[in-house]
Parts: sequence; structure tokens; C-alpha cells
Amino acid sequence: MKSVKENKNTAYSVINLSKTVPSYPEFRKTTRGWISYGADNLLPQRIIDLNNESAVNKAIIENKVTYICGAGIDDENSYTGRPNVNDTWDGIVEKLAKDYATFGGFCFQVIGSADSRQVSIYHTDFSKVRVGQVNDYGIPLDYYLSNDWSRTAGQYAPVRIKAYGSEELKQGEPYLYYYKDYDPSLDYYPVPDYYSALNHIEADGLLGKFYRNSIQSGFTPSVIITMPSNPDEDAKEQFGHDIKQTFSGTNGANAIVVLWGESQEVKPVITPFAASNNSDVYNNVNDIIFQKIISAHRLTSPTLAGLSGSGNLSGNANEIINSYILYNQTVIHNLRRRILDTLNIFSINNGYGKLAVKELNIIERIRREHISGELTVNS
Repeated sequence: MKSVKENKNTAYSVINLSKTVPSYPEFRKTTRGWISYGADNLLPQRIIDLNNESAVNKAIIENKVTYICGAGIDDENSYTGRPNVNDTWDGIVEKLAKDYATFGGFCFQVIGSADSRQVSIYHTDFSKVRVGQVNDYGIPLDYYLSNDWSRTAGQYAPVRIKAYGSEELKQGEPYLYYYKDYDPSLDYYPVPDYYSALNHIEADGLLGKFYRNSIQSGFTPSVIITMPSNPDEDAKEQFGHDIKQTFSGTNGANAIVVLWGESQEVKPVITPFAASNNSDVYNNVNDIIFQKIISAHRLTSPTLAGLSGSGNLSGNANEIINSYILYNQTVIHNLRRRILDTLNIFSINNGYGKLAVKELNIIERIRREHISGELTVNS
């Protein structure tokens, strides 16, 4: 929380760094017919923005999707058909896995064929969907789709689509299948499994901005310059411009500034101003953020997400193998099963085989490389 205090001569900000815990978002009915996804109806976009600013969380999500998709759909034993004329099952599974890992849910449109015997499945961006009317049991009867929920007029006006299962399928008409994990008190929308670390994910992005600003300022400490006189506004503006030009950016790291004074008594005074003299404080914060994020994802080893940690391929192969097996069995297997169980309803009803994902050959590859003592790009 930040408050700003002003008077005639000064203006300053007070920032409260007290601990905050992210509470579940508010879901409430709007006058336009849909249920808001968060207080401002923009929680999915906020999650996307935070993930794009956090390198740690982005890496974990991308690798989680890779593990869910594995080596692709196993179609060697039985023909599994296609979800629609344009996509493959591998493509659909990857899109659903990315939505699932990011938001905690996924959805797709179901369209009946001309003979009403088969259906086609088309992925729908989960962040663009809002729940519409619900029945007495809290089951959605329809949904609304919009490309931009911050603007719901004109070309971005939401489009209503019926919920799958709300009525008998009609030929050529789309229905939305909407899946979310069960969570107590969350009736309409999910939150991602890492939601408890949302503040730390935001802090990770802010820490990156801090380092960027440090580079732009040439890593110089902040200072207070007290001038012996009060020049006019043009002179103040020119002085500020010259100081920024001299010390901003990487080229200003070793710059020298000379300030002129009339005498020893009448001269500018430069006072260092630093919020903390502890040079390790930012590294400590970075370590805490890192640990909280990987804990929220139930990650058994940071190496599994492509992040540096205690494990490494050359010295701790057994640790990485054990971590991968544990993470795959306790996290990835459940996420993949829920996606495939949902898709298999339609694959089997279409008369095709049951979908299954081939596992990545990670364990054998690590063992082989560990024994040979070297890493190769191609085995």
C-alpha cells in the first residue's frame, strides 16, 4: 500500500511493506449476464502479465507443459483419429496443458458433424471465457467469449455460447466444454496451483525491474544534492537534465561530476542516500522468492524446470532421476490424466482408440550421459 502526502513545499510517498497474503478472488454476477473473474473481471490477464514478468515462474510453467505432453500421443498401437480437420491431438493436448498449468483449467468447443455421429473439438483460450447463467445446482448453462474483457463493446463484445451438456447436440452448433479443478469456495472459476505464491511471482518481476534500473543508473547510489541558492525553474530543469545524462545508463558508471561553489562555505553539498547498506539484501530476497515459487509448484528439484539448483547432470544424476520420478508421479501424472480422461470421452465416442502419452526418455538419457561422463546434443 502506498500513500502520498503533500504540502506547499514537499511531496513524498510512504510505502508500506507489510506482509500480505493473496486471498481468493471475488466472483459475482454482473448486470450483463456473466460472472466476473475477479473483482475487475481481469484476473486471467493479471496472471498472464505476472508470468511474463517472472522468469522463474515462466520457466516452471513451460517445463510443466513439456512434461505433461511427453513425447507426444502414442498412436502406434491404435488409430486415434484427429480432433478436427486442422489440428492434431498433440497440438490440442499442448494448448490445453498450457492453459491448465497457467490458470488451473481448460476448455474447448465441441461441434457435432453432419451425420450427428461424431464431433470435432477446437481449443478455446481459457482466459477469454466467462461463466454465464447457472442452474439451481451451480452448473453453468452458457458462457461468454471475448477477445478483450477490458473492452466489452464493439468488436470486443462478448459472444454467448451454450455449455456442453446443457442440451442435445445440434448439428453444426458449437458448445463449450469447461473443465476446472475442484477447490473449496471456488464455485465458478479456478485459480492456478501456484496461486499462494502470487505475491512472490510479482516480487520476482519487480526485482528484475530493480536490476534494470540499477543498470540504467550506472549502479550509482542515490544522493541528495543541496544547492546553496534557489535558481529559476529553467536552471533547475537544465541541471537535472545534465545530471541524468551524465549518470544514467551503463556508460555513466565511471563519470565525474564537478559542482561549482562561490567559496568553501557557499557550495553545493552532496549527501549519499541509500535505503539499505546491506549489499546482500537483494540476493537474500531473490533466494526467498525462488524457494517460495518452486514450493508452490511442488517442484521436487529446480533442475527439472531448467533452473539452477543443488542438482546438476554431471554430479547428481541419481538425485535428478529420483526428483523427476517423484514429480512425475505426484504432479504431472495427475495433470495429464485429467486432460486425457476428458479428451478420451470424445475420442472413444468417435469410434477411435484411447489417447495415451508417451513418456519422455529422460531417466535413461541421464543415466547414459552420467555413465559416459559427458553431455552430447544428439545421442
